[in-house]
Amino acid sequence: MFQRIAFSAGVAGLLAALLLSALQSLWLTPLILQAETYEVQTEAPAMAGQHHHGEEAAWTPADGWPRTLSTFGGNLVVAVGFGLILAGLFNLRGPTRLHQGLLWGLAGYATFCLAPSLGLPPELPGTAAADLTLRQAWWLGTAGATAA
Repeated sequence: MFQRIAFSAGVAGLLAALLLSALQSLWLTPLILQAETYEVQTEAPAMAGQHHHGEEAAWTPADGWPRTLSTFGGNLVVAVGFGLILAGLFNLRGPTRLHQGLLWGLAGYATFCLAPSLGLPPELPGTAAADLTLRQAWWLGTAGATAA
């Protein structure tokens, strides 16, 4: 049974990650790339007086395919995780028809993505955002209320 659950979650996660990555590369990646140009411009003067030991910096994927594959990898991990949660819930009280399974998936999307993003939109790199603890509390409260 575990093998069926893992396989179902893997296939669903792979399909969801492919779709999400395609949408992100069309609409979100251009915004992130634009925001990163401002981020690099503001970091350069601040770092001018500091002493550096070599060219060591935080790892970031190169633009192009490395960035796209890194994004896909992150999306795949998250999508398979959500798939495992959904498959586990199916085991407790599973849908008997296709439309019921689709409704479960839509409910999961509404709970973990749609409802939290309505009141707490994602922030681009380099923009001012609320405190991380407050943002996390908002997400947990909204997701919990939507799930209930």
